[in-house]
Order: sequence, then structure tokens, then C-alpha cells
Amino acid sequence: MPKSGSTFLSDLISAMPDISRVSLVPSFGRREQELDESSILRAGRGPYVAQHHVRWSAWTEATCSKYDLKPIVLVRSLPDAVVSLRDHLRRESPIWPIFYAEDHHAELDDATLEDMIVRLVAPWFVNFYMSWRTAPDALMISYEELIADPAGALRRVLAFAGAEIDEKEIAKAIASVGVRRKSRFNVGVAGRGAALQPASLRSILALFDFYPQAASDPYVRGVRAQVEAALEGAAVPALGPVAIRQPESAPAAPAAAAARKPSRLRKAVTRYGYQVTLIAIGVLYWIWPEDLIPDDLWYGKIDDAVFLTILAFLAGRVTKRTPGLRELPGVVKRAFARRLRMAS
Repeated sequence: MPKSGSTFLSDLISAMPDISRVSLVPSFGRREQELDESSILRAGRGPYVAQHHVRWSAWTEATCSKYDLKPIVLVRSLPDAVVSLRDHLRRESPIWPIFYAEDHHAELDDATLEDMIVRLVAPWFVNFYMSWRTAPDALMISYEELIADPAGALRRVLAFAGAEIDEKEIAKAIASVGVRRKSRFNVGVAGRGAALQPASLRSILALFDFYPQAASDPYVRGVRAQVEAALEGAAVPALGPVAIRQPESAPAAPAAAAARKPSRLRKAVTRYGYQVTLIAIGVLYWIWPEDLIPDDLWYGKIDDAVFLTILAFLAGRVTKRTPGLRELPGVVKRAFARRLRMAS
């Protein structure tokens, strides 16, 4: 969900060893951030983190399954998200993929701009949440949970993705992100949505009325309680945990994750099996003296060169279809950098 701390969380994840940041869309701007297969292929097989505001769909689920992507869904109190987006339009940019805003909209007074966002953007936010609450395999975390315990949120994400959990590296990642100050995350600012105009708050409540089947949903209940308290002038309660279910793929402990994690040999065979097989065939043909043209003839190496050229072409095509070798330089570079860090 936009304005839910996704920049901060992706900063934390990419600060972990050997995890890079990539984009799985061809462009941003006003384009909807639906996953793009060509961008996924260019990104390789990771490990990496990609930050995108995309609603769930059967196609998105199939794409995540095909490329072993683990969706982490961040949500935030809807009134708070409206206020945060208002500030973003004024301080940063009016260009968003989920609604059309222009420069002059930033000059509107608070009440008018908030009303615009509630009318045009809040429905997208509700659609976003209602789609992901039906997703069979996604980890849901709230902004409030993230700011209260960044280490715990990062630990849950790594466990859900089947990645190694190293408490020292988690602490280093949190410290480095805080020092670099590159995130737009506004720590601790929750509850500002209570200051919205009563009409805007009632409009937010009305959006959830169209989903009676979700009345008992923890996020819907939490937002309703916040809005009703704000309308009554009472203290706004915390949103609380929002996870509808604990995804089955999230291991209970690091040992369980290690038990299910494929071995390095199995990963290598899966990634490079076709390429290694083609190379082996070419080498065997090269050293076999009784091939198509015997090697003892003066022109006996012609067929070897032609055969190797064909196999090299096929290996390149396989690599292009299933990226593996393309990411090898990056893997070596990250491993070398990690060795340097450990040595220092």
C-alpha cells in the first residue's frame, strides 16, 4: 500500500548481505506497477527486493509462483495514509500511478486536498487491501508493526522468504539505514488521520460498507475503530496486527527454514544444468578423435569448431530464457565484498 513504510522496509531488506534492490517494472511515473516478465528476467534469480504498489490478481499470483517471488504486503491506517499522501503531493511530486494529480493540486487547502484524495485514492487503497486479503500466499505487515519493531518485521520477512536469519546482520541493517537517512520513512508518525474532516472520515467508513463479508477482518475492524473514535473526539486506538493468517510457508524457526531450503548443489544444477550439459557435450566431442571428420586429417578440426559454435549459440539462448549465468558476475562481486567485510 502506498505511504505504508515500503521504502523503509525495502531499505532494510537490501541492507542485508547479498540482497540487492531491483525493479520488476519497465518504468514508473503514472504507469500502474504491474509486474513485468521481461523485467523479472533481466533481474535474474536474486536474492533481491523490489518495491512496487500492485494489487493482487490471479496473474500476479501465477507470476510470483513461476519466478519464486514472495509478496510482502504492507498496509497502513487508511486515514493516516490519506494525510501522508497529502504531504507527499506538496513536498515531493503529484505524479502517481493510482490517480491523476497535477501541480496545482498541491496548492489546495488541507480540507479540499484531503477530500480529493479520499474520493479518488481511498477507493484504490481499499481495492488494494481487499484483493490481497484473499491472496493464498502473502505476508501482511502493518506500518504500525513496522515502526514499533523494525527488527521483528525484518525477521518475519526473511523467514517468510526462506532467507538466512542473522541477528547481527539485522541489527547492522537497521543501524545503517538510520545513519544513511536515505529512506523517506517518517518514524513514529501515526494517528494523524484523526484530524481529517468528519465528512472525509465518514466517506472512508462508507467504502468498507460495500464489503460486509470483511466486517470481521482485523484491518477493517481496526480502521473502523480508529475512524469512529476520531468522529467521537475520543483517543484513537492503535491499528494492531493485521495478518489474517500466518502464511504456511513462513517457517516457525530458522532450523525449519534450513530444512526446507534447497542445497547449493541443487540450486546450481537447477540454474546451470542445461549450460553445463551443452559445454560437456562440446568438450567430449572435441577430444573424441573418431568424430565426424577424424582429427588426424589436416581439416579434422573444422567439424569440432562448427559443433562448438552451435552448442555455444544454444547455451546462450538457454541462458537468455532462464537467467543464471548472467547474474554470476554479480554473485561473485557480492561474495567478494562480503569476504572483505568479514576480513575487516
